[in-house]
Amino acid sequence: MVRVCFDGIDDDRVLDGIQQVVRRSNEITAELLAYLMEVERRRLHLREACSSLFAFCVERLHLSESAAGNRITAMRTAQRFPLAFELIARGDIHLTALNMLAAHLTEENHVEVLARARHRSKREIEALVAEVAPRPDLPSRVAAVPQRTAPVVGTPVPPAGASGVGLEVRAPERARRPDVVTPLSPRRYAIRVTVDEETHRKLRQLQDLQAHAEQREPAVIVARAIDLLHEKTLAKKAAIVGKPRAQKPAEKRTRDVPAAVQRTVWTRDGGRCAFVDGKGRRCSATAFLEFHHVNNWARGAKHDASEIELRCRSHNQYQAVLDYGAEFIAARRQGRPSRAEEPRRPWVERARLNSCAPPAASSPPACSRPPATRRPRPSGSSSASSASRSRSPTPTAPRGTKTSRQPKPAASSPAPPI
Repeated sequence: MVRVCFDGIDDDRVLDGIQQVVRRSNEITAELLAYLMEVERRRLHLREACSSLFAFCVERLHLSESAAGNRITAMRTAQRFPLAFELIARGDIHLTALNMLAAHLTEENHVEVLARARHRSKREIEALVAEVAPRPDLPSRVAAVPQRTAPVVGTPVPPAGASGVGLEVRAPERARRPDVVTPLSPRRYAIRVTVDEETHRKLRQLQDLQAHAEQREPAVIVARAIDLLHEKTLAKKAAIVGKPRAQKPAEKRTRDVPAAVQRTVWTRDGGRCAFVDGKGRRCSATAFLEFHHVNNWARGAKHDASEIELRCRSHNQYQAVLDYGAEFIAARRQGRPSRAEEPRRPWVERARLNSCAPPAASSPPACSRPPATRRPRPSGSSSASSASRSRSPTPTAPRGTKTSRQPKPAASSPAPPI
């Protein structure tokens, strides 16, 4: 820590010194935004075992979540409008003002709006935002003020003739966004959710159904529901089940990783990205996980647990760039052929060929029966025509229609010529 000794320094030098420090701080802030932009452009955070730029700022640069979010937002705004870099370096505009104006800046108005935001406080920026992007008036509401049971010392007592519950008309305050999960004590958390009427009705019904077991508490019901969904999701994503079935060996080489291999890899890697950077630091991502072949599937890798790792989507794509090159991956991602070029199942391949290739003239298609042809009705006796209809395929009548039975042909009547 740098300790500055102010003994023997007069007031003017202190004020001059703090001005210089603020100027250096503004220049360093602008330089930090430029570095963050270059890190994101080169995707260097992936090399440092971080799945995103935000994770890089928090885990590697040790910035707080709010500081990282503010600087990343300001960096991306300055990337769209480079004038912001110069304004921040000179101290004409602070990061809070830039982030508040980010959603309202355009190519046409950014020069004027940023100039008007010069040396403005947060409240003045709020007024500027209201002028640039005005919003409709908020409706007033009538709220009941709760009556206090005991007067507080120093609080004025209302007059004796005052009556009523004490109503006030005021504009609604901006609601503070509550945290979804809030830690209360060690290993105890508060979860806030909003559900619809149907879900609330089901919760009440579950409470009634669980009354005999004394498990009406919503926390118990939510915990059991999470356990069931967690078990079902793990079975779908990682093939982790209570009684795994014996799996038959695959006839052909496909990208589908066998269930036994998925269970082994997921358990070994702990449901976390296994990418490790050059300094031995492992990626902490646990979302968007994929099964990655270390020796590359396209180069003949097998579905073996020792050759497969869990990778987050960012590091899986980053590894592909390292293995094949950025130009090759960019060209492949434009067309996105991927799974369409895999070997198809036999019946899918036959169906595709039958639907695309015209049938041969000498033989009918194998997948359909030849259409029945009606023989011409000869000009003969009625018995001959009846015999002809008895040997030809009888068309089925539509449902709901009555058909009359044809009379049987006489035994002595000759058959019509064919």
